[in-house]
Amino acid sequence: MVSLHLEAERDRLLQLIQTIRNSGLVAPSNVWISPAPKGEHIYYKLSSKNPEYKNQHLGKAGSEKYHDWRARIQRREAIAELEQQLSMLQALIDRQLAVTIEMPEIQN
Repeated sequence: MVSLHLEAERDRLLQLIQTIRNSGLVAPSNVWISPAPKGEHIYYKLSSKNPEYKNQHLGKAGSEKYHDWRARIQRREAIAELEQQLSMLQALIDRQLAVTIEMPEIQN
């Protein structure tokens, strides 16, 4: 028998992940923002092992592109954290399903 509390928490985590996905685009893995100094100014670029995203210029820290990609990366990291929690929770649920704990009878 699975704890109703664990099932409720699993549902909550799944809902949070879906809410984050619905809030905007999520950065793919292996994409990050790197500084690209030019003279006295610091500009930013999108770095990645994926050629599709490699070295896209984002402009200064206040630019729209910079904020967009920063939000995408934050969503990716939040989802990764929730998925890790979900994985641990699922292990507990699986353990409960696999193990039946027999309680000794209490005699009065």
